[in-house]
Amino acid sequence: MKKQDVIIVGSGVGGATVAKEMARKGYRVSIFEWGKDNSPQGGFFANPFRCFGGIKHKSNAYLTTDGTPRIQIVRAITTGGSTLVYGGASWDPPLQLFEKYGVNIKDEIDDIKKEIIIRPLQDHEMGVSGRIIKEAAIKTGLKWKNIDRFFLNPDKFKQSSYLFGDKTGARWDARVWINEAIKNGATLYNEHYCEKLIIKSGCVSGICVTTANGQKKDFFSDIVVLAAGGIGSPVILNNSGVESGSGIFVDPYVVAIGYLDHKINGAEVTRQGGILLEDGIALGDSTLPLLAYVKLTIENKKYEKLLCRNKCISILVEIDDDISGSIDKYGKIKKTLSDKDLEKLDKGKDVALKILEAAGAKDIWFSKIAGVHPGGSCKIGRVVDSNLSTDVKNLYICDASVLPESMAIPPALSIMCLGKRLAGYLSSQYN
Repeated sequence: MKKQDVIIVGSGVGGATVAKEMARKGYRVSIFEWGKDNSPQGGFFANPFRCFGGIKHKSNAYLTTDGTPRIQIVRAITTGGSTLVYGGASWDPPLQLFEKYGVNIKDEIDDIKKEIIIRPLQDHEMGVSGRIIKEAAIKTGLKWKNIDRFFLNPDKFKQSSYLFGDKTGARWDARVWINEAIKNGATLYNEHYCEKLIIKSGCVSGICVTTANGQKKDFFSDIVVLAAGGIGSPVILNNSGVESGSGIFVDPYVVAIGYLDHKINGAEVTRQGGILLEDGIALGDSTLPLLAYVKLTIENKKYEKLLCRNKCISILVEIDDDISGSIDKYGKIKKTLSDKDLEKLDKGKDVALKILEAAGAKDIWFSKIAGVHPGGSCKIGRVVDSNLSTDVKNLYICDASVLPESMAIPPALSIMCLGKRLAGYLSSQYN
C-alpha cells in the first residue's frame, strides 16, 4: 500500500465521521477495523452475536471489570461499531461541558443535523410499553420526553426492526458513513487488528497490525487517528509506550423490571422516552428483547419470571460516574464505583420504582449493575488537547475515550461532532 494521508483505526462513530469528511475532501484514507463487516440485521429474532466479534472475539467483547462491584460491559467488534446494535437513540451534546474544556461544537451539531434526520419518535410511533411508562412518569411529576433518534428514512421505521440492528433502512448507523468514505476513495481493511503505533523521535508514522490469518503488517501515513473506542484506543496507546488508561467511566446502569396484570404485545425499541435529571441520573424506557430478558432473569436468579416477558415493563437507570481505575495493555479494566456513584444509582432506582408503581406494575426487581458507553481514559485536557491532538506529533484520538466527563446519555452525536471538528482541523493543518 502506498503511504496514506490518513490512517484511521476503528470504524465506529468517531472513525466513520473523520473518514467520511477526509475522503470527501480528497485525502487518501485507510480505515482499519478489528471485526468483520456485517450488514445490519434487525428484528425480534436477530442474532447480535456476530457484531460482537462472534466466538473468535468473545473474550474481547464481553468484559467484566476488576473491582467492586464487578461490572459487565459489552462492546461491538464490527464495521460501524456499537451503532450496528444500538437502537438509534441520540442526545444533543452538553455544550457547556465541552466549552469548559475549550471545545466549541455548536456549528458541528447544526451541520450534522443537516446531513442526518434526527428527531424523536412521534406519539403514534411509540410502542405500547413506551407509552405506558411515559404516562406513568408524567403522572409522578417528571418532565419525560420522547428521545431523539438517528434516521435515514423515518417512513420505514418499525418498532421490531430496530432490535439488535435495523435491516429496513430506517435507521442511521456509522456503517453508512464508512461506505460513503469508500465511495470517495477510502479503503476499509476488515479483520486487521492494530497492535501498536509506529513512533520515531516523538512522531507517529504508521501502525503495526495483525491480520485474520496472523500475518504481521506495517502501514504508513502522515496522520494517524485512533478511533478504536473507549477501551480499544487506550490499549493501543499502552502497547505503544504512550501513557494512557489512568481512569475510565463506564456509565453504570441497572434495569428496573415490573409486571402488569395483562400482556403487552409486540417488540419495541428501547429509550423511546426518558429524562436526564440534574444530578447526572438518566432514566428511559427499556424494552427487553427476549434474549436479553432471559439473560437478566437467569443472572439475577428470577427463574420463576422466565416465561413472563410478555407482561413486563422495564426502565433503564443510568448514571454519570467518576473517572477512576485503569485499563492495562491487555484491555483489563480495574474500576470500583464510589459511594457517590452508588448513591446516584440508588436515587435513580427509587425514581424508577415510583414510575413502575404508577404504571400498575408489581413484583418489581432490579438487575445487577452493568456498564455502557465506556470512555474518559484519554480525556480532553489530559491525554489530548482541545484539537484531539496527543503529545505524539500527528497522532489524534476521536472516540469515547476523549470525552472529558461521563454524561449518562448516548454519546454518539457528541463523538460525531468531535470527529467533524477534528476533520476540519486536520484539513486546515495538512493541505
